[in-house]
Amino acid sequence: MSKRSILFKIILICIAAFELVLSIFVKGFSDLYLAYVFPVWNIFYARVFGLFKSLSVGELLIYLAVVYVLFSIVLWIIGLVNLIRKSDAFKKLVSVNTNVFFNILAVVILLQVQNCFALYHVTPLFEGTAAENYVENREDLIALREMLVKRANELSVRFERNDKGEIIYTSDMGGHAVITMQHLGEAAKERISAGHPEALDNKLKLLAGYYSQPKPLLKSDFFSQQYICGYYFPFSLEANYNKLMYVTNFPNTMCHELAHSKGFIFEDEANFISYLACLNSKNDFFVYSATIEALSYVNVEVRRELAVEPEERAKLTPISELVSFDAMFLTEAAWQEVEEDAWFKTESVRKASDAFIDTNLTINGVEDGIQSYSRMTDLLLKYYYGGVY
Repeated sequence: MSKRSILFKIILICIAAFELVLSIFVKGFSDLYLAYVFPVWNIFYARVFGLFKSLSVGELLIYLAVVYVLFSIVLWIIGLVNLIRKSDAFKKLVSVNTNVFFNILAVVILLQVQNCFALYHVTPLFEGTAAENYVENREDLIALREMLVKRANELSVRFERNDKGEIIYTSDMGGHAVITMQHLGEAAKERISAGHPEALDNKLKLLAGYYSQPKPLLKSDFFSQQYICGYYFPFSLEANYNKLMYVTNFPNTMCHELAHSKGFIFEDEANFISYLACLNSKNDFFVYSATIEALSYVNVEVRRELAVEPEERAKLTPISELVSFDAMFLTEAAWQEVEEDAWFKTESVRKASDAFIDTNLTINGVEDGIQSYSRMTDLLLKYYYGGVY
């Protein structure tokens, strides 16, 4: 490698390290980064990769990366064990490829820090608001559950269904998800301009502006085995969704991944923002999708709270059969399609996926790892009962 090439790699790694250190140790750095620097990347990425319409560039890059890494490993092994006569041409190929490989690695590290790792140190959504010191209690938890159940039960009967009971919804959900997120951000900006900001508006205003359309995952069957509804690729800032999911998952998932693309990296906060966006969309199907998702977290906490109190559980409003049905991840037909085409057992894939996600979150300071998704309930309680709603 030339000195210039080595210097290029060192500069990129130093920039990444410097940004990561600042985000970890300098309070407020990540907030400023999210407010003033990240939006620049966001607009650039959204407009460039948005040109590819329904093609998930981030997912494609992952698959290409796997192939390229395997190719590079083979080249290095051949060079090490001298399986073939090492001609000048071969030596040059190995040298050039090694240089390219580590250039790409340096760029990937920088992008991962800028579009993901640095964002894990942003001030939590409710910090500094009246809800920061809210103390959760049983009464509020049950009241929240009852509100969500009643809303879900009422909405469940409003949609057209096929002979299997599955909801039929053919409108452009991706386009509506973008508009829904934009409206949430613009409304926050307007309240701030009018001098009547609400507690979360300084954060929610970042949701305004341009988005690229949510894109279907190319290998939705593989992501289904991981029970993944959507994915955010920090290399392209794309919002991706599993195209095999049951229809009620689409609105909430699309808004969730769009929240990630605007820099809201925590899973519970992306869930919460998606809930707010769908709730304010005035679209019954989006409201229903968000309500079912929120209920899935809240109901678990209520059941845990009342685990040894059957008489108290009996007082709860029953979740209707339609709501329980609509809470599915995949239909039976979709699962059959996934299992028929699967290369690996679903159980093994899910365990590996959970371990990867848990490790990634823990490394980035999310101490409870994959369990952090369940903090959605905490955010809902703070929102409704913490004095900010």
